[in-house]
Amino acid sequence: AMKLTIAYKGKEHDFESSDETTVLDVKNAVRAATQLPPEALKVFFRGRPRQDTDKLLLIGVKQFSKLVLVGNPAYKRPGEEDGGGEEERAGAIASGSTAGAAGAGAATPGAAKSKFDALIDSVKPLLDEAASAIEAGKVEVKVKLKLTELLTQKMLALDAFEVHGDSEKRERRKKALLQIEQTCTLIENL
Repeated sequence: AMKLTIAYKGKEHDFESSDETTVLDVKNAVRAATQLPPEALKVFFRGRPRQDTDKLLLIGVKQFSKLVLVGNPAYKRPGEEDGGGEEERAGAIASGSTAGAAGAGAATPGAAKSKFDALIDSVKPLLDEAASAIEAGKVEVKVKLKLTELLTQKMLALDAFEVHGDSEKRERRKKALLQIEQTCTLIENL
């Protein structure tokens, strides 16, 4: 059995896995701690989202590896009304709001653009903080966990943001996602 660490909302949980353990098994194991069903969570390893059917051993998880859990922006609680499009949900995730976008009106193209720009702009300070930590060469576990989780949340928010065929936005999103993924890998290797 392998001993792993599962990070969720700034807290770490110990977990033991076997050669056959899947990502879905991890989600089910932390259900009591998160109070969320498996479909409400995404599991990231090495800065990338993992599928429920992925076996931990096959995606490179080793003894003492860390998996990061974050809320799935596409998940809606039973009975929850659709209070807006993906832009509003992505904006709520980017701002750290847990209330969602219930009651928000339909986004206008200008509003969606400004939310997109705000989301892209919110990534830069985190990348700068991570770059400083990487330059220092050694970072406390708590700081690594915080940065990885925040960057992963931004990655999810960007991934959930619909660009409606706008190639300029698509390229900016792609560039930001690549920067986040590379930064998460560098942080993990510290």
